[in-house]
Amino acid sequence: MPRHLAVLAEQEREVSDYAREWVARRDGFEPSPVCVLRPLAGAMDLVSAAFDALDRRFAALWADVVDDVESALAGLEAADLDASASAALLHRDVAGAGA
Repeated sequence: MPRHLAVLAEQEREVSDYAREWVARRDGFEPSPVCVLRPLAGAMDLVSAAFDALDRRFAALWADVVDDVESALAGLEAADLDASASAALLHRDVAGAGA
């Protein structure tokens, strides 16, 4: 499970990196001083900032998810160990009663 969570986190980083590098580019709107789309170049800074904010928010929330999953896994492993120990004791008692 932790490996899958790490893969998902990496995918989010890849999408955000791609968006900042290729979607939020100013250069397509600034080919010349008279380009009618030139005012949109400033909006690309906002798009880039939005992906930065998304990264920070995702990282904070994702850290909580990972912590919770790891805690749940630790609880399940402890329960498995307890069940195994109980089963071993029961098996010993049942085997001893038949002797």
